[in-house]
Amino acid sequence: MVAVSGLVDFVTDGMRSARNAHGDALLTRVTGGGCALGAVMAAFAAVDEDRFTATVAAVTAFTVAAELAAKEASGPGSFAVSFLDALAALEESDLAERAVLS
Repeated sequence: MVAVSGLVDFVTDGMRSARNAHGDALLTRVTGGGCALGAVMAAFAAVDEDRFTATVAAVTAFTVAAELAAKEASGPGSFAVSFLDALAALEESDLAERAVLS
């Protein structure tokens, strides 16, 4: 599995690939974003044997939560708190309404 984050996130297992253009620039302004993404990816991998699907789902959930948090935040400090809250409160409907992958 390879997951590369940026303006457009890219996930591949060497045979399948997905691109995700979600997220917010505030993610780049707080410490620990990459570590948090790694933890979310590990949690998703623990409940889905298909590592590609688990990784794509984790990246999508993480970045959609970032978009939701950015709506509430006034800067990096409030974003960090809002992001944790958004990630914890993320619902399947949030993903269904917002997630677009290519």
